[in-house]
Amino acid sequence: MNLLRLLAVSLIIFLLFGCAEKKPVTIKDFYAENIEDFIKKMENYNFIDAVLNLQYEAKNSILNGDALLKISNNELLLRIYYLGFPVGEIYEENGEVSSNIFIEKDRLKQLAIGIRKGFIWWNGNFTITEESENFILREAERTIILKKDGFMPLKQTFIVDNKTISITYDEHKKIQTEDGTILNMPFSISVFYKNRTLRIKIEKINIKNA
Repeated sequence: MNLLRLLAVSLIIFLLFGCAEKKPVTIKDFYAENIEDFIKKMENYNFIDAVLNLQYEAKNSILNGDALLKISNNELLLRIYYLGFPVGEIYEENGEVSSNIFIEKDRLKQLAIGIRKGFIWWNGNFTITEESENFILREAERTIILKKDGFMPLKQTFIVDNKTISITYDEHKKIQTEDGTILNMPFSISVFYKNRTLRIKIEKINIKNA
């Protein structure tokens, strides 16, 4: 009898909690009192999953493909596809890069770090100044131009292994993060380094807070 009673209680608990509907996420606009408050709040967002369309230009040749991107803490994984088939991937952890793609190792490092800084641009210990329409964020050999209206990134430059990498942003759109916050994010990112260019179009993106 005790066993039957235990089974009955277990079934009731399962029906009450196992079948309970998930609570809806409350949608909220991102609010920041000033640029310092904006950067501080953005630092909570360090996890990104995205579906991308890529165009890589080098030495008068152009390669196109799609990609899955995952960025978490100090890791980055870029898995590239062509016509739906996987053709290679780039993995980066704390600046160390490995890949099965036939690109020079120094170029891979510049590419991986460029993608990381391009997507999670708000991570840094910045000195902030301002112009009429933009904020200027500086950190060591890195500069970011941020539009005051909407705190939208326009451009950044930085140095990796004595090579200048330049990134431009365009097609800003509002997206909803996993916690329901609405952010302005660029959906077109171009990474320029030496005589190579990586153009990134974001098809889908999911941003999570730590």
